[in-house]
Amino acid sequence: MPTQLLNYDRDDYNLLEMLNDLLSRKTERTQFRPLLEPSLKPHGIKELAAAPELRIAYAIMHLLESLKSDQASDRIAALMTLRDETLTTARGGMRNNRARVLVQIGKELVRAKGNSRRQLQLAHDFRRAAVGKNGYLRRQLRKYHLLEMPEEWNQISFDNRVHDANSKGRKSATHLIMDAWLKGIRFLTVVYYESMAPEVAKELFASAAILGIKVQAGIEYVARFRGRFVKFVWNPSGLRDDIDIDGFFRKEGVRELLSQGREVQEYKARYVEAVARKFNEVHRFSIEQEFGVALPPVDYPDMVASMETGQPTIYHLGNHIHETALPLFQEHTAQLKQKYERADYDTKAAMALQVESLNSLDADTIVARYLMPEANPDLPDPERPVDGETVPELLTLGPAELTARLRDAGHTSQLTLILADLALEDAIELLHQCRGRITHFEMFNIKSLTDAQIRQRQPFGLLQKAINDHNAVSLKRMILACIRRLRAGDSEEGRDMIHRLQAVLADFNSLLEDYKRVPLKTSIGSGSTGRSMRSHGMGFAVLETLPAKARREVRSRQSGMCIPVHGTATEVMEYTFPEEKFGLWGSIRYGLGRVPGLRRLVGKKRRRWRVTGYQAQTRGCGNVVLLGGRHQEENGLSLYDERRKRSHGPRLERMNSSFKNVLKILLGFIPAFLTFFLTKDWWLLAYFGGIIWFAVTGLRNVLQSVLGGGGFRRSPYLRWNDYIDWERISDSLLYTGFSVPLLDWACKTMLLDKTLGITTATDPLLLYTIMAVTNGVYISTHNLVRGLPRTAALGNFFRSILSIPVAFLFNMGIGGVLEGMGVVGIAAILQLWAAVISKLASDCVAGIIEGLADREYNISMRHWDYSEKFKQVFDVFAQMEILFPTRDMIKVLNAPDKFVRLAGGEDSRLVREVVANALDMLYIMMYKPRAREALRQQLAEMTGDEVEVFLTSQQILARERDVAQLLVDGLVGRNFAQALSFYLLRYPGYLREVDRMTAPHRVCEDLLGQGVG
Repeated sequence: MPTQLLNYDRDDYNLLEMLNDLLSRKTERTQFRPLLEPSLKPHGIKELAAAPELRIAYAIMHLLESLKSDQASDRIAALMTLRDETLTTARGGMRNNRARVLVQIGKELVRAKGNSRRQLQLAHDFRRAAVGKNGYLRRQLRKYHLLEMPEEWNQISFDNRVHDANSKGRKSATHLIMDAWLKGIRFLTVVYYESMAPEVAKELFASAAILGIKVQAGIEYVARFRGRFVKFVWNPSGLRDDIDIDGFFRKEGVRELLSQGREVQEYKARYVEAVARKFNEVHRFSIEQEFGVALPPVDYPDMVASMETGQPTIYHLGNHIHETALPLFQEHTAQLKQKYERADYDTKAAMALQVESLNSLDADTIVARYLMPEANPDLPDPERPVDGETVPELLTLGPAELTARLRDAGHTSQLTLILADLALEDAIELLHQCRGRITHFEMFNIKSLTDAQIRQRQPFGLLQKAINDHNAVSLKRMILACIRRLRAGDSEEGRDMIHRLQAVLADFNSLLEDYKRVPLKTSIGSGSTGRSMRSHGMGFAVLETLPAKARREVRSRQSGMCIPVHGTATEVMEYTFPEEKFGLWGSIRYGLGRVPGLRRLVGKKRRRWRVTGYQAQTRGCGNVVLLGGRHQEENGLSLYDERRKRSHGPRLERMNSSFKNVLKILLGFIPAFLTFFLTKDWWLLAYFGGIIWFAVTGLRNVLQSVLGGGGFRRSPYLRWNDYIDWERISDSLLYTGFSVPLLDWACKTMLLDKTLGITTATDPLLLYTIMAVTNGVYISTHNLVRGLPRTAALGNFFRSILSIPVAFLFNMGIGGVLEGMGVVGIAAILQLWAAVISKLASDCVAGIIEGLADREYNISMRHWDYSEKFKQVFDVFAQMEILFPTRDMIKVLNAPDKFVRLAGGEDSRLVREVVANALDMLYIMMYKPRAREALRQQLAEMTGDEVEVFLTSQQILARERDVAQLLVDGLVGRNFAQALSFYLLRYPGYLREVDRMTAPHRVCEDLLGQGVG
């Protein structure tokens, strides 16, 4: 078979072709824009317009490319679509982790534009991850350095300092939130400098709400302290939505503070511009002299224009210089490479050294070597105040005055003191000056974490503990120790500090009183900007709150993931008691829920974690681990051709799915066939035993899938094989093949018959019991090896136990039939077929149990679909009630012509949303397994008014011309033909069926309205 037929699937090539058309703009991107509309849900009508993989890729591409400040609403819509698409595409027990893998692969797929080989592999990985097994997902998580998170999404994971594009980062707020969710972060603080725009805050909080991340916005300010600046981060509290944000920014104190902050930003921007001029005048010539590469002068206005958002910093400048220089570095390296082979030994060594140095000249190195204040001593350092210099008013404030203004602007705000470059005596004096307004110590910033910093932080941890414990003895000893150390230094600055500490010592009891009610807490941040290639990425987690596999992975590579911080974690179990309902069973459930020992049997259980505090350690590892790895990427320059030898033959991870499934079945069939062929004399079992064994397993898998999807009452528009997962069946056949020698030869023949003398004639019940237990152990073992959840493995073991009486009854029934037919040697026949009988019994039980599990899964997914759609239907109806308070909107919706005229025509937003919701409902009903059953259950829990709103909202489908025109005009994009055809063919039957389903509810409501009990 040709190699290209063995690698990848046809759908991989189709996905890649469509995606590249989209990336290269051969396909107009605007035709996909409607697919980001929140009113169109993933399992709805837009499935007929674009494949889920393409919709996810487009949403990611839209997020990565829409960096302009006026595109925030587009980014938020793309993020909402991305969340819905990945969570609905993801199946199985690792739904959240699967969604994370899908987003990560989607990002890589978009970024790999131009590398067709890598794109093809990523497209294959994407499709495998969407339906793949847990073991495959865990391999993908490790591949992208992502730790597995609990599916309950209750981990303690955080980062108290990250930056987006509006400060010194490179990501928009929405992009940053998406990456935080990818890491598994649940609590995030995004820090800005001196000021923040309301639009930025709205985007940040809206994005965080979509992905369930609790976010804080922090603004960093500096205060003059003893001839330098100390830094504070101000975190206003109580910001959740647009109303809170608008109210906060309307406060007079906040407006004045942020206005003065913008003056500081402009002051610092002038410094960045001066550094750019200095680079043009001096440093770029140093680079030319050292590396032989002539860089063009920095066009500062062009750099500012290319930023799209935020204020320029030296980090933006360094990144701009690096992006400009990298093509020149690559060109220079290519020229050296041409001369390299002909050069002598000494020249080759010089060339290699030059390229090695050039390779390390990344954006971080450019900033450190040429742009920092130390490299430009003749320019005024904005981080170092100079007496008499004209600076913005905000830079003239001391710590007490600044913190007082910040607390006045937000009474419930938090204030974090940045401990970088501070000594213990500085922190004591600052705490005393600020009178309890400092609420947190930033104990660690991983961006600059060193062994020296770790040692220096220990005294701050002891100070924090003394204050929180109200330990006057420890605090006094610390102050006295600082005084003794300063006296030993005998410097003028030290003597001045001694006087200050003596003043604190005379009043140190007030310092304890300031923190009597509210403790001094710890802040830990990564300082991640998304730019640096040499610092850790964002995110921390408390180890105990992660799954067992993630904990083992962390311990296996602990040296690169741990920090010397310990968080005291407490596990909290919550139970939601069942409501008191009428009927015997309802009363029993309600009663059991009130008994402490039995409540967990009937109550819904939820596990939470909380951390009471973080404590710095002197050495070693605490239980707080890093979620972001350290990147070591450089410029990718080399004098040597480092072409990796790639095998173009078939490999398991990229093998064609159909071929791989056939191969699995063949590998399973060989041991099954050989076992029967070599151990059985009867021709039927010898030649057809393996086929019979496989037929039992295959038929059971097909039947359970079909029955789980609805059986004979399934959707008439779905074929039976639409429910079949062929990879699942091939895995089942692979492992069932190896069970034949285990059960038939090793267990039944060698152990039971020849060793113990147990046969169907001597003790059939014991024989089937031992075989069932053996089969259960085998199934559970390979379930665990394949990475399935422990609950599934345990369930499969007990499924085998339940098959014991079934196998015994089958044995008796078959024996009775043979006896009635006058067959002789019945015991020998039953002994020959004992393994097959045990297998048949096990698969019968498995078919029922797993079929019910498939049914419950399908119903739960439809409940999720319908819950989302009903919420949208009722939200739109609420908007109509507000817009038209004097109209009976139920009657209006019942007359679609009147509704369209009232709403302002078919192009109005209301009409489009009502049509989109109705089309989604139509599609779910017709093409999703167990949709009718789930809809009936949803309707049973709704009030009569809600049922009426649902029914009347569907009547818009009867406006055939208007709905068709909306589809043609791009309601689901330009690929509307299939959706239009589906609508025209199916909506009449759908409206009749919905009318029949809601009829009982309307009758009951009418009777209640007439007072009939």
